[in-house]
Amino acid sequence: MTPRSEPRPSNRIALASLILANLVPLVGVFLWDWNLSDLLLLYWIENGVIGIYTVLKMLTSSVPGLGKLTNIYRKLQGVPFFIVSYGIFWLIHGLFVVVLFNRGGPTIPVQPDTFFFAAVIVSWMRADVLAWPVIGLLLSHGVSFVSNFLLGGEYRRQSIEVLMNQPYERVLILHLTIVFGGFIVMLLGSPQLVLVLFVVLKVVIDVQTHLREHAKANRSLSTPS
Repeated sequence: MTPRSEPRPSNRIALASLILANLVPLVGVFLWDWNLSDLLLLYWIENGVIGIYTVLKMLTSSVPGLGKLTNIYRKLQGVPFFIVSYGIFWLIHGLFVVVLFNRGGPTIPVQPDTFFFAAVIVSWMRADVLAWPVIGLLLSHGVSFVSNFLLGGEYRRQSIEVLMNQPYERVLILHLTIVFGGFIVMLLGSPQLVLVLFVVLKVVIDVQTHLREHAKANRSLSTPS
């Protein structure tokens, strides 16, 4: 058995891909003149990516002992509920980010019927600079999904209820990081060095959250039934 103090090989691969994807914004800061708005939009989109993979986890989860029909019933209940609740949470979070930190970014849509989707619209307007980093995040979280959840066996021990709650903890930590770091960057005028420190802080938080999340899953897997 792999010692608990050391990540499994699959977890190390996922961790490396996570760090690599999170360092892409540094290229944006130095080569593409990204500002705070671009960084925060990317991190908000990442929360959507996390939601997508959470749905995939819920669909592929299969806890032994519950029975096939029970697993299917829980998915039929849990997946639609999560999509609606997390989707609303994600859109409100995006609106908050755009309203507070959109300095120097595209004009915010103000029509009553589109304002709730402001972050989606602004992100689409910035698709030329956000597309490749978003693809990197999709691949990074995809590597973790395949290597840890499927091949690592986490799908056998993580129930629908546990999976539904996971993204909220991660997003809450990321949200607090964004707010704290974002206001500091705004106060200091968004120089490159401060933006770099902001990216590094986000990477550190992400790595810690990733390790804690999968260590908890590994403890579950190592517990005898």
